[in-house]
Amino acid sequence: MISHILTHQAAQASQPLHVVLSGVAGSTSLACWIVLLLPQLIEQWRLKSADGIAIGFISIWFLGDVTNLAGAIWAGLLPEVVFLAIWFCCADFLMIISYYHYKRLNANRHRASHTETSASAEANVDAPVAYTGQNENYDPTQPLLNRSNSDSQPVKTGSHHHHRRDSLAALLDAPPKSSILVQFILPIIFVFACGGLGYFISRKSIPNDDIGIDPPIELDPPMQLGPQILGYLSAILYLGARIPQIIQNYQKRSVEGLSLLFFIFSVLGNVTYAAQILLFRWDRAYIMLNLSWILGSVGTLFEDSVIFIQFYMYRNVSHDHYHHHHHHHGQADQESAILD
Repeated sequence: MISHILTHQAAQASQPLHVVLSGVAGSTSLACWIVLLLPQLIEQWRLKSADGIAIGFISIWFLGDVTNLAGAIWAGLLPEVVFLAIWFCCADFLMIISYYHYKRLNANRHRASHTETSASAEANVDAPVAYTGQNENYDPTQPLLNRSNSDSQPVKTGSHHHHRRDSLAALLDAPPKSSILVQFILPIIFVFACGGLGYFISRKSIPNDDIGIDPPIELDPPMQLGPQILGYLSAILYLGARIPQIIQNYQKRSVEGLSLLFFIFSVLGNVTYAAQILLFRWDRAYIMLNLSWILGSVGTLFEDSVIFIQFYMYRNVSHDHYHHHHHHHGQADQESAILD
């Protein structure tokens, strides 16, 4: 059915099907890039922590986006391309601000917790009577059975409250399979739908006289050395950006704090971006003109596959790390993170 719709649209515009598919892929790639960093920002806000993301990852990524923006402006690319490059830089800047914000916030919490613990320890040292673990109604002449029941009542209550919290945490940490539909499938479908819809809406704003077939090869502008150098530099930075993240995941044996949807959108954005280029034309001059972007997309796909493997390998470790992290931040922080 989708192929029929695309064929019908292509016939109306007098365009070959591969050109329409290229446009849909490009529009879908644009949609993926626009929402790319949002899942990671939401994950950091939910956990009130940025420990999962490597600062080297987002810093090198930011440099790659800045280089990409400079190359787009230098080459005089379309305003849409320049706008997308600017959005990349703004989103990266938000990610960096979020990282240092939560680092500072958690550092202040740690200092406050350390101060409170030290004050409590000093108070306990000054106290003349130590806690014996018995309630104030303790009577040594009371039968052991009654004494045990009365003493165990507070412990039972605390144990029940702690068990309730653990049950709530386990429920939210291991959601039912139906939540996969909400967390992953629906967002992906929504982004793809927006990409396809955006392409056909944008084509309606172009006069029919301006819609033609493949542009002649001889009309390609000469390859400018400066933008090409920036393009290859940007591709190298994108490839190197994921290495600090892969190393950090390996050292921590955990992917806690990383959004899986973030990397899914990254893969989909790179696949559709490469498809846009390869579906439009595949002659040597056109491929060489876009080689740096193709290499960058294909290379990051390999590194993203490594991170997906880490998500699989450390899935249970991340669950244990979650409880260990929130145990050391106190029960109040644990409830706050769970409810968020």
